[in-house]
Amino acid sequence: MPFRLIAFAASCVLLSTARAADYDTDTGFGSGGWQRLFQPGGGTQNEKGIGFARTADGGYVVVAELPGGGANGGTGKRIGLFRLDRDGNPVGSGFGTNGRVFKDAWLTSVTAMTVDAQGRIIVVGATPGPGNLSDFGVVRFNPDGSDDTSFAGDGGTSFGFDAPSVNSNDAPTSVLAEADGRIVVAGNVLYTTITSRFGVIRLKVDGSVDSTFGSNDDGHGGRRGTVDTFADGQPAYASQIVHIDGGYYVLSGTSVVSDTNTDFAARILTPEGSQWASYAGSIVVPIDQPGAGGSLYDTVTATVVASPTVVVLAGASSDHGAAVRLVAVKNQIDQYATLNLDTSFVGSAIAGRPHRFVGAFQGDHVQAAGVRDDGRIVLAGRYVDGSGPQYGIVTRLNPDGSGDGSYGTNGARVGYAPTSGGAGISYYTEFSGVLFDQGRTVLVGSSADSTTTATDLDTVVTRMQSDRIFVDGFDGAQ
Repeated sequence: MPFRLIAFAASCVLLSTARAADYDTDTGFGSGGWQRLFQPGGGTQNEKGIGFARTADGGYVVVAELPGGGANGGTGKRIGLFRLDRDGNPVGSGFGTNGRVFKDAWLTSVTAMTVDAQGRIIVVGATPGPGNLSDFGVVRFNPDGSDDTSFAGDGGTSFGFDAPSVNSNDAPTSVLAEADGRIVVAGNVLYTTITSRFGVIRLKVDGSVDSTFGSNDDGHGGRRGTVDTFADGQPAYASQIVHIDGGYYVLSGTSVVSDTNTDFAARILTPEGSQWASYAGSIVVPIDQPGAGGSLYDTVTATVVASPTVVVLAGASSDHGAAVRLVAVKNQIDQYATLNLDTSFVGSAIAGRPHRFVGAFQGDHVQAAGVRDDGRIVLAGRYVDGSGPQYGIVTRLNPDGSGDGSYGTNGARVGYAPTSGGAGISYYTEFSGVLFDQGRTVLVGSSADSTTTATDLDTVVTRMQSDRIFVDGFDGAQ
């Protein structure tokens, strides 16, 4: 499809009497609206923005994947932590060196992060395991970015779902911090003899495995997490785990129907981490936007809680941004045991496929999602139109799931970071996380520090304007 998306600028100049549009870059954030983060002195290398979280003072902790870790003979990844104030400026003291911490935790990837109620920073990624395969790696930092030695003795631990006589290749995709400090990690488990499955484990505050969580027998009278699929006989790939009402969990991901057909999927887990029998509490939702060669690839990449019993699943359907909304329903004995498609979610009004949103533009890859406190849904990721450059894309949906036409074409706009030194527009920008500050959308992602090639990626953070009337604190920070 020809490029017809409307762009929001890397910076904007407004008359003093004019009000900025909500899709304009907020030039009061960072350096002219964007903050570019990287390891100084590293030369031309790719440093990928993984995610970010708000801090107690209204600022941000940003996590990046950096090259050059010790794992896999020096081809592994390091963790980069960056501390920003509310307006995107690096903090000058109290967090590492000039607001930056770089850590080699022996990971082969950095995939997700969160901040717990105590302000501790939790980062997960794959780490080398038995048989040249990988395990879940979990690293925890103190609020000031120092190693948390109360966690597993040195700040890091690992876990694998190896079965007797069968090793598994395990890679985490999501991490969730409980209010009491326990950590839930979800991801993918690939055994050599059976289909791909999702795996979920909970760690105690000290980093040891919580043997009260899950449905797998640990062989010692306890439990050892949960490994399963979304549908009987269909391989499963995990995306994200979130909390809903009553301490229940919803794990989202992708269910593989065939070589040319995958679907959105989700499953409820009990507060003890167990799944309901016979796939109760599980739902598979085909989006079925036709793709090349008749393929029907639907892939979940992000999940966000819209209310205590409602979650939004977002991702792609045959190279188009897509989303659905699910509602958790209790059974007769007051347990959340069913996920239903939310019929109030209008979506794109596709004939024969109601209550699904599918974006208008091919090449839209959703990587993250957020729900503003007025119910509007923001999807963010990357957009490739085939002409060469890749842009960050933001799509805003109305509370009913329809594209917000006041925001852009079917709710979509593209954005591009400036290169350092104001040399021009980055050749490659993508977004991987969404937060909100008084109605303003805040995005983290990655951007090339080049105008001609997708090389030398840095982590970038930007904030957009708000369409709220009150932007002086009356509607609260999120």
